[in-house]
Amino acid sequence: MAIVCWDGSLKVGVDVVDAQHRYLFEIINEIQEKLAMGHARNALQDGVDSMRTYARYHFDTEERLLEEHGYPDLKAHRQAHREFLEALDRLAGQEPSTDLAHQALGFLLSWLSGHIQAVDGRYAPFLAERGVC
Repeated sequence: MAIVCWDGSLKVGVDVVDAQHRYLFEIINEIQEKLAMGHARNALQDGVDSMRTYARYHFDTEERLLEEHGYPDLKAHRQAHREFLEALDRLAGQEPSTDLAHQALGFLLSWLSGHIQAVDGRYAPFLAERGVC
């Protein structure tokens, strides 16, 4: 069962970014499914690896888009992305356990939801004014 379902409240209005955000939540749901099946080690290792790989790809896409359009808060946005990737690196370096897998799941869900709604939500009107969708 999915821990999070994609809905309109998480859209930023840029199709490629929304699709990538949706995929990041699919990774979170895969972690939850593995945990529910009792596979904490795989949930953590595979989930963090998948999240790191796809988050880098997504952040590159997003940052390029913001740079192309002269987003004034790009430096802070990049810093938030770097901090998330550093947190994922720390998670990947820890000994997998059921507790850590659950903590990681909560962190990923909270960070991603909060980042999209608060941080990405700030650039959405900026890009919309420039006709990016």
